[in-house]
Amino acid sequence: MSQTLKPLNELKSRPEVVRSKHVYGMTYGIVVGLGFAVAAWGVDAYLLSQSHALYPWLKFLVGAILCALTGGLTGWLVARLEKGIPALLLWLACAFVFAWLTNAVPFRIFPQLVGWLEPDIKDLLDYVYYENFQLRFGVAFVWIAIFVTIAGILQLPLADSAVFSTSIGGKVAPFLVCIVFMVINGVIIDDLTNLPLRESMVAMDQTIQFVLDAEEQPVDPAESRRMHATSLRNVQDQIQPTRRLLVSSYDEFFGEINVLIRFGDQWVECSTIYSQPTFCKPALRN
Repeated sequence: MSQTLKPLNELKSRPEVVRSKHVYGMTYGIVVGLGFAVAAWGVDAYLLSQSHALYPWLKFLVGAILCALTGGLTGWLVARLEKGIPALLLWLACAFVFAWLTNAVPFRIFPQLVGWLEPDIKDLLDYVYYENFQLRFGVAFVWIAIFVTIAGILQLPLADSAVFSTSIGGKVAPFLVCIVFMVINGVIIDDLTNLPLRESMVAMDQTIQFVLDAEEQPVDPAESRRMHATSLRNVQDQIQPTRRLLVSSYDEFFGEINVLIRFGDQWVECSTIYSQPTFCKPALRN
């Protein structure tokens, strides 16, 4: 038995094998980060892009880069240490960063970047970081920690089998496993953070499209009421097919959300109550 283990240990300690484990660990961590980002912000970005949102992919790009860097560094460190308890602690630290990003990306980083890209509306963006967001962070951390820890625990045994595997399936399978876990995790986070903001923009965009379509053909008054077409009454002259939407402010429970809309070079601000358009007016700059 000892004679068998000795060659095996010598094989594992070869520089090329150690280097492969480090590269694999880093790649594994990057896949964990990207898998999380795709579900947490990528799906949101796609849906927003279908609803004429302004910079719909910006949050995803920022989140994907930061999560990939965090995950890649974590996976690389775990591969270097190759010890269970430090690996668990490192992945928990990674989960903490991911949870922080779920709040920081949409409510801190995104408005700063939009203000830089669109200086004309910088003063119209009121992204308040409310106290109850700490509770959202806590809930996000618990969920993320569960899934990231599972993916992290699997890293070392999966890496050993993958590095020595001679088949493509054996090398790719660990990535597919962690992607499944992180996509499920990201969907939960999307519902927690992005859904209320997205629903308001989608509803507002649908109302605008309804009003535009109503110019071409008669509409049922009942359907008009259902679509809250009267919310656009005060800005009827500014409505155009080409438009871009952006959340400008919200209350602490996401019950009332205000949406900025750009028609040409004009900006309009609309209020929504639980994703129902209520009132629109020309946006006034301070």
